[in-house]
Amino acid sequence: MNKTVEHYISELLFLHDCVILPNFGGFVGNPQSAKLNRTTAVLSPPSKQILFNANLKTNDGLLIIHISTQEGITQEVAKTEVEKYAAKITDKLSNSKILRIDKIGLFTVGKEENIIFLQDSSNNYSLDSFGMTATQNKAVLREAIIEKKVAATIQNIRTQNNNPKAFLRAAAVIIPLIALSYISITQQDKINNVYTQMASLNPFESSIITEPIAAVIPEVKIEVEATPIVEVIEEEITPIIIPQKTYYIIAGAFSEKKNANKMLAKLKKWNYNTEIVRGENLLRVSYNSFTNKADALIALHEIKQENSAAWLLTQ
Repeated sequence: MNKTVEHYISELLFLHDCVILPNFGGFVGNPQSAKLNRTTAVLSPPSKQILFNANLKTNDGLLIIHISTQEGITQEVAKTEVEKYAAKITDKLSNSKILRIDKIGLFTVGKEENIIFLQDSSNNYSLDSFGMTATQNKAVLREAIIEKKVAATIQNIRTQNNNPKAFLRAAAVIIPLIALSYISITQQDKINNVYTQMASLNPFESSIITEPIAAVIPEVKIEVEATPIVEVIEEEITPIIIPQKTYYIIAGAFSEKKNANKMLAKLKKWNYNTEIVRGENLLRVSYNSFTNKADALIALHEIKQENSAAWLLTQ
């Protein structure tokens, strides 16, 4: 073949949530939303977590048909190449207790002969994160900054307006000056009249100022500047709308329609809400479909009691 089997497994993981390597196991994809690490301030894009299930060994035709199409060979030849590859990596894992598949992950065998899988983090199989990388940004505390500015402004206004001693000192100087100015203007005519009588040298004429000089203090209106109202504008956050997905529990995948119809009829007799989900050159027959992944996983666990090869498809 022009390319290796692991290369084609890696290609299929971008498009499917379950890729089975016959006689070895299945790789199941679990979509993950974007995550923010509040400790390191690193924002990671959406991803797909790859899990390994050693019980998914039954050939569903997906990998073999894909290799046959890409390499331009028959499905029988593709099936032979896949079986050889599965036998090779099974022997290597059994003998050395460790196996690495390029772009997919690392396999190790535990003390109880259980297989432990660790995904290769260099590849992100989520199509939703195409072109995205993890970024690190400092948190912007906009609300705290605005609150501090508002508090400082209000405190400054209160300091300026709440100083009665300074106001009284200013009033003690200004009010007498206003009163003296008013007296000088209103009594000027009477003072001039006295000066005129004295100049005439007539001792029998008397001019007595009987009108008392009164100091009229006009009403002083003091306007206090109103405290301005500072409006805090909250930043509008646009919600992120996550597209709705459908989760199918697949009973089997068939290249011929008549075989798919047989499985469909059998599941209908067992009162399953079955349907055919079309894929690339395959007809997948599902037990049931769900819009909630948690419900789908619970149903998948129950179905696996009867059919260990059942798997979850997300569209």
